[in-house]
Amino acid sequence: MRAIKIAYKTLLNNFQLDVAFEIPGQGISVLFGPSGSGKSSVLNHVSGLDDQSDIQYAKLELNGVVYDDSESNIKLNPWQRKIAYVFQDNRLFTSMTVQQNIRFGYKRRQSTLDVNEVIEKFKIKELLQHYPEQLSGGQKQRVSMVRALLSNPELLIMDEPLAALDYQSREELLPYIECIHKELTIPVIYVSHDIKEVLRLADYIVVMNQGKVVDKGELASLCISQPLLTQAEGASFILQGEVEKNFSDEKLLQISCENQSLFITGQDVKSGDALRILIHAKDVSLCLTPPEDSSILNCLPVIVGGIKDKSNGKYEITAHLGEQLIVAMISYRSAKVLGLEKGKAIFAQFKATAMIK
Repeated sequence: MRAIKIAYKTLLNNFQLDVAFEIPGQGISVLFGPSGSGKSSVLNHVSGLDDQSDIQYAKLELNGVVYDDSESNIKLNPWQRKIAYVFQDNRLFTSMTVQQNIRFGYKRRQSTLDVNEVIEKFKIKELLQHYPEQLSGGQKQRVSMVRALLSNPELLIMDEPLAALDYQSREELLPYIECIHKELTIPVIYVSHDIKEVLRLADYIVVMNQGKVVDKGELASLCISQPLLTQAEGASFILQGEVEKNFSDEKLLQISCENQSLFITGQDVKSGDALRILIHAKDVSLCLTPPEDSSILNCLPVIVGGIKDKSNGKYEITAHLGEQLIVAMISYRSAKVLGLEKGKAIFAQFKATAMIK
């Protein structure tokens, strides 16, 4: 199985970075955590753009190829690594046109990708004769991504590439990032502290805090166990579905999920779009029969899968909605009244506005 193995121990300006983890060699792996947790430091080590004198231990292996190994005195120079870096501030050459910037990446290492196809895919054909100063922030980042991709990398690393952009530019750029691994099959390590970006992009997550890895795993399982990921909201869960209908006049979306229909507030999507929906367990209630005449739009049939005592007067209930999990936090008394036990058929309900797309 393709894998990327990363381990670094460094001390820089009284900041100790001490990480060792393995991530899949495909898809988008997100390094997530608050500012100052060491995410960008990891990227700098992986790319080779670090201060060697501060490194106490280093090991980087990309799909079986060793790039760093301090014990064997191996450290490839940045230009020897088949790794491309997309920075927050784009770092285009201001004296070059867009076309010249792209050729710079392409000429350094012959690309296996079709140049014209990538240019079309990222919609920059009309920008080729422009200079960076003539571009918007979103356009600059698209050019940066094309330049990086055409350098023929075996790994693409992206350090908060949307952080300096306005909301509209961020929303416009997200589909291009999604297509990198879905259509071009290049693994990505992506740094972010924005939960909405993580929710949209991540296949695998490494949660960092104060220079250390505090948790790692697939998005769906980590949302349940990792409050840091869900902004201290406690246990949460992900539902994945497809837009069935957009009630634009009500700003409401009907989503198909495990052969059930649910509703969330939202717009700017169309029928057939795939969505991931983050729901906090504290916003979910359970019942034995569907309520009548309720303002709560979502009431889904589920099967109790587990009951975990949180020792604070509450149980964490996991329930199966087809192949997906729903999580609820309820009181001891509520669990007793409902007679909850593993395998029991119940209903989970939550408001459309309780969901975060």
